[in-house]
Amino acid sequence: MFLISAIYAFASIAFMLLLLMLIHYLCPISNWGYISQALIFHQVRKYLLMLDVPKDHMKVWRPQVLLMVANPRSCTGLITFINDLKKSSLYVLGHVKLGLLDGLASDPVQSHYESWLSLVDHLNIKAFVNLTLADSVRHGVQNLLFITGFGGMRPNTLVLGFYDDCTPEDHLQGKVILCTGYGFGTVSPTKDTSEQRFLFFPAVRDIEQTKDLQEEEYVSVIADALKMGKNVILGRYFNQFNREEILGSGRNIGGCRSKTGPFVDVWPLNLLCPDSSGYRHLLTVPATAGLCALRFLGLESDKTPPLPVCGGWVEPEGRGGG
Repeated sequence: MFLISAIYAFASIAFMLLLLMLIHYLCPISNWGYISQALIFHQVRKYLLMLDVPKDHMKVWRPQVLLMVANPRSCTGLITFINDLKKSSLYVLGHVKLGLLDGLASDPVQSHYESWLSLVDHLNIKAFVNLTLADSVRHGVQNLLFITGFGGMRPNTLVLGFYDDCTPEDHLQGKVILCTGYGFGTVSPTKDTSEQRFLFFPAVRDIEQTKDLQEEEYVSVIADALKMGKNVILGRYFNQFNREEILGSGRNIGGCRSKTGPFVDVWPLNLLCPDSSGYRHLLTVPATAGLCALRFLGLESDKTPPLPVCGGWVEPEGRGGG
């Protein structure tokens, strides 16, 4: 074909690629399935088997995060922040519904997946959803830490909200996400239409209501994660987190980045090993990797801070900030 006419050959290939793109992006939703999903499943399974766990190394360490969410209505800031922090690695939203399967006709968490998938699409994050049913929050988190992931893609970091007495705020109030049944949703103002449905999320807790998770159980969840060899991150005041405002405060002006924007300083501190003689420890890997991920978003440190370690302070070698 190219020997006869190279111009017509390139034109035919370009036209074929154009048709494929039109079919891929403009084809209507079908109920009989897609062959592309079967091909993607085959490739994903093959490469997951190739992801060798014994070959894992500190140089390729990634923060594979399991974020426990009690009620997404009050956690949208933390959910979007962790989506930036994970930086092309595994991100799972976990939720524990209290109850027992005994005496129930079906699994009660299955009907909630549609709302969670629509929330993921609404927040524009790349995350999986994993829901479980347990008699306590602690047992539910244990189950998720044990079973979440496949092969070499398993969570190595557990993220929890900070346990305090702050009253949660509803950041999804006045919004309706259209649940299409395919994990895609759009947001529109609240209207009384038959096609719009509220998300299957309960209202936020009032100040008079008691928490499902008590202090002792909260500490036990952290202890269980540490026993399993997981990193633990506690997030606080993310109800005040505005991603657009933070990322827009440090723009490039005249080829130079503005230094008036926010800065993130990471302080690797090994509290579990008082005899540590230096800051070059495996426990510093999650902190430095997280800072590197945030730096890609435009959050960087004005100057590299000294690193506190047990027994003194160490000045980092060179200037990095990331």
